[in-house]
Amino acid sequence: MTRTQRVANVATSAVLLILLVTVAHGQGGSSYSAFGIGDIRRGVGAQYDAMAGTSIAMPTAYGINTINPALLGLATTTRLQASYRFHQHAVSFNGQSLAQNNGEIDGVLGMFSVDTAYGFGMMLGLVPISSVNYASTRTISRTVDGTTISGRSNQIGEGGLSALTFGAGVRPIHRLRFGLSVQALFGTSRYSDQVLIDVSGYGSVISSSTFDLRGVLFRGGVTYDVTDDLLVGAILAGGANGSTRETRRALGIAPGEVFYDTTGVVEISTGLPVTIGIGASYRSGKFLFGVDLETTDYSGVTMHPRPDATFGRSIHASFGVSRPGATQSNAPWLDRWGYHGGIGFDQSYIRVNTATVSDIYGAFGVSFPVGGAAMLDASIQAGIRQASASNLPSEILGRLYVSLSIGETWFKPFARD
Repeated sequence: MTRTQRVANVATSAVLLILLVTVAHGQGGSSYSAFGIGDIRRGVGAQYDAMAGTSIAMPTAYGINTINPALLGLATTTRLQASYRFHQHAVSFNGQSLAQNNGEIDGVLGMFSVDTAYGFGMMLGLVPISSVNYASTRTISRTVDGTTISGRSNQIGEGGLSALTFGAGVRPIHRLRFGLSVQALFGTSRYSDQVLIDVSGYGSVISSSTFDLRGVLFRGGVTYDVTDDLLVGAILAGGANGSTRETRRALGIAPGEVFYDTTGVVEISTGLPVTIGIGASYRSGKFLFGVDLETTDYSGVTMHPRPDATFGRSIHASFGVSRPGATQSNAPWLDRWGYHGGIGFDQSYIRVNTATVSDIYGAFGVSFPVGGAAMLDASIQAGIRQASASNLPSEILGRLYVSLSIGETWFKPFARD
């Protein structure tokens, strides 16, 4: 097979995967994505999700690390990766329960292994940053002049933030790696509330706010091999203020006519989140164990303010274990399978009436070859989302992540003078 044919196969496989996952979608999702910029997607890649997101100092043979760019030079092949995620939420509130789900493409990335001798690798791609996806209905009732008027309020949110990201990592000296990535943020999120009156002669009122955010985040990372088996790492991310354009619309509809329709636009500056994190991994025999601890400050973010919520620090803590498969392409197929697991804790940046919201979950996943240097990663996470106040919704979480990556050696090693 020629190189042109191999590249064509890579592109065709990626397009087919994107077409397949585009038609798989859901309505509704996380009730807490109604606050702030939505649910945060910390990093992408099903292999890392299988380890509950443990990635700051977790080396892999072919994974594309979007958390710590210092690890980008570890791969020995140039790769193209496409991912998909599906979330199932069972929401409980005031004795009632509701099942909601959502699914979407979870990033498309390319990684170039330029120089394995100096651990030089680059990454380019499109990744999700946050997701707004919820749908809820509540009944309303009011007495006017002795007559009770009832109706319902349909609240829907959709959209989120994405980033065009470019990163590079290098090993300037033995055991020490540095990396830097740049993320150009963009995306729109729409929050709407439609009030319907169940009385003849009355109409409906729709109010909505659409936020369009732009900004640039920088992320730096470092790792150090303390011993041949012990690796430590750290990350730091932040950026200057971004810009937000908010479009507010109010629409009143009576039977047979629109009796008012107003639109206003507000442009404001918003702070961007600042992240700091540390991690470590230790190899024992065929197993790799890792831990992450990370915190991000969202207090400067001014997008989508609400009187019942404030923004503060998020916390991520996780423990992961990996039993990688053989990396040789001629190894027996079952020997190339990898197995991963982990447990994680995420405290959201959102404070709902001063109450915190946290996720506790477990994860498991497998990696297996699908031909040549192509690998398929699949992982599941299951857990609970609970607020520190009993008068807020709780959720049972189920998450599925799938990543397909296809590799090719584009840059051949050569003898150095």
